[in-house]
Amino acid sequence: MKDLLKFYSLSEIDYRHQYPLIEKIKYFAKGILLYFVLQICALLLMFLVDDFLIKKMGFTSVFKLMMESQKKIKGYYGIFMVVILGPLVEELIFRLILVPKRRNIAIFTFVFLFLIINKTYYLIEINWLLLVSLAVSGLLSFLVFKLLKRNPEIETAIAKRQKIITIVSVVLFGLLHIVNIENLHWELALLYPVYALPQMISGYVCSVQRLKLGFVWGLLFHSTINLMAFLR
Repeated sequence: MKDLLKFYSLSEIDYRHQYPLIEKIKYFAKGILLYFVLQICALLLMFLVDDFLIKKMGFTSVFKLMMESQKKIKGYYGIFMVVILGPLVEELIFRLILVPKRRNIAIFTFVFLFLIINKTYYLIEINWLLLVSLAVSGLLSFLVFKLLKRNPEIETAIAKRQKIITIVSVVLFGLLHIVNIENLHWELALLYPVYALPQMISGYVCSVQRLKLGFVWGLLFHSTINLMAFLR
């Protein structure tokens, strides 16, 4: 247990350390166990907030609204979006940059700008907005790569703030999922972060696995958790 807590802490981060495959599998499996233990605690808190605050204030159960939103995801296309494409895009935005190499920062810049300009990662048809999004994102990410190559001290400065960046990434990742709740009410703004705790927990475990095991392992964990939720 002590070894598990030590591994899943941000006190010792060395993404250059290479773990043997069997060790990676072990920490990956233990990460899933840790995730579910923390999820139970988060769910208990969510139920308490739902029963003693949300309903008392006269609002519909937020937890119920979340469950109804998840039920709308169906079919093979839903599986593809939730288990493959969604986790890939989210990992490229929130976790790739945690190892602040210029290549990673450039890829993050491309994906982030593309989503901002194109407003979605759905590629339903080829249109001018898609082409402009690709062109602008590609050009700016190339310029960022060149800038970092000429000024390596920027990369070093970002690396020194890795823990802060990781924590901010985890919080933002969780808060982003609040938009999945239907019928948002500003009166409940201070309570909604409680319902983002499951995603924050997932984001934290993904972040540690990304930093200590590699990007693929963080992505695999993200996809596995989403698949379990989809099949529930």
